[in-house]
Amino acid sequence: MDFENTATVLEETEQVIRECFTQFQLDEVFLSFNGGKDCTVLLDVTINVLKDLYKRDDIGKDLKIVYIRTIGPFKEIENFVKEIEKLYGVKIIVTEGEIKTTLQRTMEQDSKLKACLLGTRRTDPYSEGLKFMQKTDINWPQIVRVSPLLNWSYHQIWSYILQKQVPYCSLYDKGYTSIGSIHNTWPNPSLSYKDSFGRVTHRPAWMLADPTLERAGRGTNNITVTEHAVQNPIDKCLCIGEVKSDVS
Repeated sequence: MDFENTATVLEETEQVIRECFTQFQLDEVFLSFNGGKDCTVLLDVTINVLKDLYKRDDIGKDLKIVYIRTIGPFKEIENFVKEIEKLYGVKIIVTEGEIKTTLQRTMEQDSKLKACLLGTRRTDPYSEGLKFMQKTDINWPQIVRVSPLLNWSYHQIWSYILQKQVPYCSLYDKGYTSIGSIHNTWPNPSLSYKDSFGRVTHRPAWMLADPTLERAGRGTNNITVTEHAVQNPIDKCLCIGEVKSDVS
C-alpha cells in the first residue's frame, strides 16, 4: 500500500492526549484497549506522550488500561492482549459483561476515574459528530470520553502501524478489517482471492482499497448475537455513551 501522511493527525492526537493529562491526573484516566488496530495506535501514541510528559521510560506501568472482553472473543485477540502487556510493560485489567454495567462497576471499584481514552474515529457508526473531549450521555455513567483519533482515516491507521512497526493482532493478516466477536466477524470479502491452487484466501487488512468497506466482514450471519457483542466492536475500543440514543 502507499503510505498516507500521518503528521497532521498525529500532532493533533498528541495535543488532545496532552490536554487530557493536563485536565486530569494520570490515575484519573483509563485507556480502553480491546486488541484492535485503532486501540493499539492509541496506546502507542499515548505511551509516547506520557514518556515525554513524565520523563520516564517505564511510565506505561502506571497507565490504567481496561480490556472489556466481548462475548465469544477470538483467541488471537486474547493472545495479543497478553503480548501487549509484555511489549509495552503495562498491566491490562480484564473484565467482561454488558458495557454500561461494566463501566459503572469499573468506576465504582476505582472512584478516582474521571476520563476514558477511546480509539473512536469519525467514520465509525454514530461517531461523526463527536468532539475530542465530551461527557457521556446522561443515561450513562458520567465520565469524560477522550477520542484523540477522531480524524484518522483507515489507511492512516495502517500507515502509522506499518511505518512505526507497531504490533498488531494476527487476524489482520488473514483479511479481517474490523474485529468484533467470533459470532459476528469474518474476513472481509473485498480482500478475498483464489490462490494458485484455487483455494479462497484473503489479503491482509491494509490492502483494502476502499476504506468504506472496512466493516464489510461484520454481521450476524443469522446467529443470535447479544446486545453486548454488537455494541462492543474491538476496533472501536469501547462504545461508551453513544451519541445516538437508540444504541446507548
